Amino acid sequence: MHPYLKEISLFSKYGFINGRLEDVNEDIKIINVHWPEAIFGWSEPTEEELDRLEMQISECKKTAKLVYTKHDYLRNKGTTKNFTRLFKIIEENSDAFIHLGEKSKSIYQKLYPSAIHTRIYHPLFKNTFQTFTKEEARNTLGIQKDAFVIIVPGQIRTHKERDMILKAFKGLEFKKRQKVLIATNMRTELRYDFPGRVRLKPFFDFQNFFKERFKGSHTPPTFYFNYSHLDEKEYSLRFSASDMVLIPRINILNSGNIFLGLALNKIVVGPGIGNMEEILKQNGLPVFNPDSHRSIKSAIEEGIKLSNSKEFEFSNTHEYDPEIIAREYDDFLKSLL
Repeated sequence: MHPYLKEISLFSKYGFINGRLEDVNEDIKIINVHWPEAIFGWSEPTEEELDRLEMQISECKKTAKLVYTKHDYLRNKGTTKNFTRLFKIIEENSDAFIHLGEKSKSIYQKLYPSAIHTRIYHPLFKNTFQTFTKEEARNTLGIQKDAFVIIVPGQIRTHKERDMILKAFKGLEFKKRQKVLIATNMRTELRYDFPGRVRLKPFFDFQNFFKERFKGSHTPPTFYFNYSHLDEKEYSLRFSASDMVLIPRINILNSGNIFLGLALNKIVVGPGIGNMEEILKQNGLPVFNPDSHRSIKSAIEEGIKLSNSKEFEFSNTHEYDPEIIAREYDDFLKSLL
């Protein structure tokens, strides 16, 4: 079960069934879609499969309400005509939307005024990830105990995200402390492909050459980069070792990593886009314009100051407590029956 759903299901009074539309029967009264891509196992659906999906939804809605929890505008990486249609099918057939912030709610309320819209915040990740002391995590990872450590969580999806992070980090200066950057899933692909690369591969693999060159120039003790998916324990170790969380996004709606950072009492710095701006500002955390290097640098420097402050306290994290979020889910879903 996805950590988001796990946090809510632990406190909900209703049963959660992870299943397929084909398995829906008359006893199921609410179908709650979170990530439309999951319907097809995260693979791109064909036009015929999408036609069949529309018919399945029409049949299911004879006895159940369709609720869409809006995590993403569209598929975050590599959207296509069919993925776009998939999202459209779910949106147009939803009886109700659950939004993770007011920005999302205002956008989709205008697009789908006949549907019911509510805002229920993302829960804190209090029960999913292991917690370690900073000292324990740094000892395990081999990071100096007095270094200032920034983590950029999640997969780096584009070269623009990668460039933004590295430029901002390399521009930071500390007089006495070592600076460390942790990336949980860094991008290494070629920036620009070129005709004939595949034909040349048996003689010289340009892709592998640039990957290995990037990895070789980003090593400990300054860079702790991973290049694939991490399990929950390893992910938690890296979070626990950090002083500050930098959300490396340019154009998305939500980020669950903000709520992991808050749960672990980390200073979070993120972009003023989507629903993220609302959450960060609610808690007095730095926000940046992802298109402005000056804005990013300023927000990170403010985050460093907050990390070093003994007086800073988060102001609104109680609103995202999983037990409260689960109760809001239960009340909303009950109102639809």
